[in-house]
Order: sequence, then C-alpha cells, then structure tokens
Amino acid sequence: MAPPRPPLLDGDRDEPVSVHARTGVALADLAATVADAVARTASEPSLTVLVHAGHNDAQLREGAPRVDPAAFRDAAGALDRRLDAHPAVDRHLFVGLVPLLPSDRPGAVPFADAQPARSLAYDDLLAWTVAEHVPLARPVSAWRDRTVDGVHPTGDGHGYVADRVAAALHGDGRTLD
Repeated sequence: MAPPRPPLLDGDRDEPVSVHARTGVALADLAATVADAVARTASEPSLTVLVHAGHNDAQLREGAPRVDPAAFRDAAGALDRRLDAHPAVDRHLFVGLVPLLPSDRPGAVPFADAQPARSLAYDDLLAWTVAEHVPLARPVSAWRDRTVDGVHPTGDGHGYVADRVAAALHGDGRTLD
C-alpha cells in the first residue's frame, strides 16, 4: 500500500482552481496567453501558478524539433519574467517535462528512440532558464510504468507528479534533485 500523499496546500482551502490548458500546444505558443489568463482569473494577489509545458516543443516535426531550443528557452524565460512581475501571482513553478517514451503498447504515440534524450535536453534547458523548476523525468526508466502509452500518465504517474509538485510547494529550493 502506498503512503498517503501530502496535501498540495496546508489546511482547508476554499480558493478556486483555474486551468488554462490546451492539448498539442507548445510552450512558445502558451507563453503568450498564460499571463492574460492569470489576469482574467485573479481576484486578489495570492495566485500560485503551475506551468507544465514543453513536451510538444521537443517533438520532431519534419525531422526537426517543433520549437528550436533557443526559441523554447526564450519563451520560457519570457513567461517566467511575466509571471514574476504579475501583481496577482504570489508564486509560480515550472513543472518539468516527462521523457515521452517510444512504446510498442497498443495505442501508443509513435516516438523515435531519441525522443527521451531530446525531452531531457529541453527539460534541462527549462531548469537552467526559469527561477523554479520541478524535475520529473529522471530516471527515465521509471516512466515506462508511470504511463499508459509512453506519454500519458497512469494513476500512479499522476500521483508521482502531484507528490513532486507538493514537495516543491512546501519546500524552498530551486529543484528537488
């Protein structure tokens, strides 16, 4: 039996949760809309914003990463600065990329064998660029059992991500490595 998971926030909370998400979007595209979404959501200056993006940026399109590493770094840095300067944002974290594994399971997303290493390189770039990064991807071998299809987390995979985010919210370090 797994140990109980820590609460993401201390005590009982009545604050609303807002999700600004789209599938298939790159961080470079998302960066332009997140701060606007925060402004629409904010009712007082106490928001915690979690950004979990970058997976699509690292995927290949016509043989090259969908988003060039320099453009990815610039988008992450710009979003980090916008959130840091936003008066409604008390704290923001960037949740790291998962490795996107090739899999022979039925229904799996077809990735090349080099995709996990490319995902790790983009995750490292994210960690070096933003002020607060929550790493998830290492060890890569652990992710095979945390996903249904090499990409989408199982219940345990989602639990792992939640545990890492909770630890980051309760901690005061740059990373959890």
